[in-house]
Amino acid sequence: MQVDAGGRETSGVTTRLILSYVQDHGGDAALDALLRVADVPESRAELQDETRWVSYTTRIRLFEAAVDVLKDPRCPLGMGATALRDGLNHSVVLVLRALGSPRQVYRQLPRSVPKFSTTSTMEMLECGSDHAVIRYTLHEGYQHSRLDCLYAQGLIGVVPNIFGLPAAEIRHEECESDGAPACIYHLSWAERSRMPFRRRRHKEIDPELVALRGQLQKLQSTAAELVGGDDLETVLRRITDRAAAAVVAPMHLLAVLDPETSKPRVYGVGIPEAQVGALATQLLEGGDLGPNVVAVEVRSARRHYGRLAAIYPTNQRGPENERFMLTAYAGHAAVALDLLLALESSRRQESRSAALLALAHQLRAASDATTAAEVVVSMLPQIVGCDASSIRVWDPALGQLSTLASSGLSAGERALWDAKPIRADDTPEMLQMLTHQETALVTRGETVGPLREWLEAMNIEGVAATPLLADQTLLGVATAWWRPGQLPADTAEAMVRLQGVGEYAATALHNARLWSTLQHQSLHDALTGLPNRLLLTRLLERTLAEATTAEGVTVLYCDLDRFKRVNDSWGHLAGDELLRQVAARLRGVLRPGDTVARLSGDEFALLLPGLIEPDAATAVAERVLGCFAEPFRIDGRMLRVTTSVGIATHIGPSGRVDQLLRTADAGMYTAKQRGRNQLGGVGHGQDAVAFGAERADDRDEMSDVTLERELREALAGDQLRLVFQPLVQATDATDDWATSEGLHVVGAEALLRWEHPRLGLLAPAAFLTLAEDLGLIAEFDLWAIEAAVTALASWPADLRANPAGARPLHVAVNLSSAALVDPRLFDVVRGALMRAGLEADQLHLEVVESRALLDVPAVVERLGELRRLGVRIALDDFGTGYSTLSWLQRLPVDCIKIDRTFISDLGGSPAACALVQGILALAAELRIEVVAEGVETPEQLDALRRSGCRLFQGYLLGRPQPGPPVLAGALDAARL
Repeated sequence: MQVDAGGRETSGVTTRLILSYVQDHGGDAALDALLRVADVPESRAELQDETRWVSYTTRIRLFEAAVDVLKDPRCPLGMGATALRDGLNHSVVLVLRALGSPRQVYRQLPRSVPKFSTTSTMEMLECGSDHAVIRYTLHEGYQHSRLDCLYAQGLIGVVPNIFGLPAAEIRHEECESDGAPACIYHLSWAERSRMPFRRRRHKEIDPELVALRGQLQKLQSTAAELVGGDDLETVLRRITDRAAAAVVAPMHLLAVLDPETSKPRVYGVGIPEAQVGALATQLLEGGDLGPNVVAVEVRSARRHYGRLAAIYPTNQRGPENERFMLTAYAGHAAVALDLLLALESSRRQESRSAALLALAHQLRAASDATTAAEVVVSMLPQIVGCDASSIRVWDPALGQLSTLASSGLSAGERALWDAKPIRADDTPEMLQMLTHQETALVTRGETVGPLREWLEAMNIEGVAATPLLADQTLLGVATAWWRPGQLPADTAEAMVRLQGVGEYAATALHNARLWSTLQHQSLHDALTGLPNRLLLTRLLERTLAEATTAEGVTVLYCDLDRFKRVNDSWGHLAGDELLRQVAARLRGVLRPGDTVARLSGDEFALLLPGLIEPDAATAVAERVLGCFAEPFRIDGRMLRVTTSVGIATHIGPSGRVDQLLRTADAGMYTAKQRGRNQLGGVGHGQDAVAFGAERADDRDEMSDVTLERELREALAGDQLRLVFQPLVQATDATDDWATSEGLHVVGAEALLRWEHPRLGLLAPAAFLTLAEDLGLIAEFDLWAIEAAVTALASWPADLRANPAGARPLHVAVNLSSAALVDPRLFDVVRGALMRAGLEADQLHLEVVESRALLDVPAVVERLGELRRLGVRIALDDFGTGYSTLSWLQRLPVDCIKIDRTFISDLGGSPAACALVQGILALAAELRIEVVAEGVETPEQLDALRRSGCRLFQGYLLGRPQPGPPVLAGALDAARL
């Protein structure tokens, strides 16, 4: 291998030896003087670095300065003579000692010269058992120095010391400084004694032991440093620097293949930059690099990384005995790389696991397909390791994929990617993937047609795609893209991760579609597809809130005339078909921005916003009547049907939904009373009914409007309060069941109050109905959860702990149906518990027994989610008329609270006692707890305890109060 060594002519071993000698013989002041007199470009640290090589000129200046500072013209001889103790590299000492005798060392000495200098050549002219003749020639172009010659004599003379013998005697009669063509050294030394005790007599110190210790320390230090490296760049540089320090050579080169990208990573010491690339290529190819290179493999039990080499000048042969030391450092390097890769793999896995967890949490909160897709594409690069990503959804009717979300693309690239759908029949790779339903990888060079045009236009080297499947139904495709040069070496792992993310995405898209369907079903009539009463109420509320002072909002309330006769005479299927056709005709009379809804049965309502003149509403109402003029065709027969229409208008903001609907409903009944098939509330002398009914009492309306405004401000104004009524448990048997003996507080029910700025503290009955009408009830319930949990956490620890064997104190909060279907509920509950540091079973959520629990979609599922979190669910007001016993199996509840109407008759009614005992027996079979509400007398408590009830709540046991719940102190006194 041809290598230009440049100015690397003197090993750092030599310069370090010079500085150490001067400091030992003259102290720090002499060392400072040496550097000042020598005036060399290198710093003290650089001259003391064994891995750094300097020029011949620097070496000679240092010798000259040392002579001047120490006032000793022969000090270079002493420097060479102390090399064994202070200067020789440990590996050199061991190698020389392994040769067995001074004669063998001197024979190999010419090959070791390149370790220290590249400016001279040594030749062995004669070598016997106790003598040798050496010729030492300075290369052409260099000025010989007698000081350098003295240093060489000192180095050559210490060889016998390695074997415990006195230094060699040197006779130097021919010197280049005197004009001779070369320096000739005649050496003689004492032969080694065969008597061990004689050899030991000359040993003051065992150089082999010192070298072994030094080498071991370096190896241990290297291993610690390499294992401590926290990134690939640092580790590779340390490997190269440490090898250069251990194996003295002018140049060192490390070339390995990056485990991630399979691209070469090259690090050199002392090699000209222009030659590094070519040398690394030759090194990685593994061929014979020539006699001046000692190269070893960087290999572990797991993988082969590359090669490490010590390089000598082209005309000098590298010592083969250095291979074992390079091999040791290469082994350390391989182990360090294995550890680093394992660490990087662990970090990536941890990062990807965290990203997957975040993905799952964010997808759980995604309420629609677009949000879910945006979450997936934002996380894909971190999980898969790609540069960009996208999700396209499948349209089976058109047979094409359209972009739903993308990430990592510039605005121009995104516009190009989104501009045109991908048709399966135009893209063979996509068709194959969709046919086999498997994850596939395509590179730019492997594809043709539109896909290749896209990849080239967007500078994409490769794309992996995985189908998004739900129950074998194709929903879309998730793609991961890599820029040129970024495609991972292990594409199989990347595709496995992409497929895993694709499964998350498919589930999220499927759930989003189901949720969208459920939302649509909950807000739309299944028969006609029109908005239902709930959606109309929301739209009307929003329209009223946004109306300006001059704008009117009109509701038309339509009821088909004699619809029951159609069902009775033609059948219910004909009635359903008639309702569908009526819905279609009503849609046809709407203006842009109007809404038609089916309220129930044969009742429809039209919402007409933005009306200025009353005549405009009347005109629409007359068109509604007119669309019934033509008969309906039902099962091939013609059917004539009419409708009665009530009309009501509110002008300006702050309208009430319920009042407007009631007014329109009253107008519709007026129309029916007047003979049907007409408008009610307008015309026929009844104008005041239509437009004045909602404003019949201006003072009452102004009072309502004021209260509405104040209630809307209650939450933001911190006017809501909670009071807590104790829940009491009976644990011990007693002879007197009506006393407080054996009773203790196990929980509290949080009850809402409004601290009105003008009216004082208001009970729920004064404002909860209005809160429901205004759509504020869910906000109030969510606030109550947070406040109740925070309050429980603030109560004294001894109160929350409860007696031994009893569960910790809990708090119960009432939930409305609106809060149950609020998408924020789960996160609010979980967040409140985490912030308060409470267990989930310390929160009980009470739902009022009503038909809505089964009618509203997703309520049962939402209750199940809360129970899986650990929250306990209670069914409040049990037995008030809505329930059936089968509901206890269908609803996920842990507790039922017997309504106070059953408790009030206890003590005097055997039937009431029998009912309570029946409920207790049924609950025991279903393993459901029972709480008796409204316990107000000792007789009721006595009857309940004798019936086997163990949980009670009522004024007898404690009234609601702001602080922690306390068992009523007057309980025993009440019996007296």
